[in-house]
Amino acid sequence: MFKRIVYDNWTNIVPVLSFWLTFGVFIVITVRALCFKKDFVDHMGNLPLEDDTPETETKA
Repeated sequence: MFKRIVYDNWTNIVPVLSFWLTFGVFIVITVRALCFKKDFVDHMGNLPLEDDTPETETKA
């Protein structure tokens, strides 16, 4: 039925723009993480992952 798919020039921009946007966000997050002060990193590393307080269980 279709022997040839015609691509327009604008369709090449979408994947390139998506790649650079993702790459830019990755670089910003990486640079921000590298710029954290050591005391902040230690504080965040020592935060508890679970609450120590028991939750009340309700039975129906």
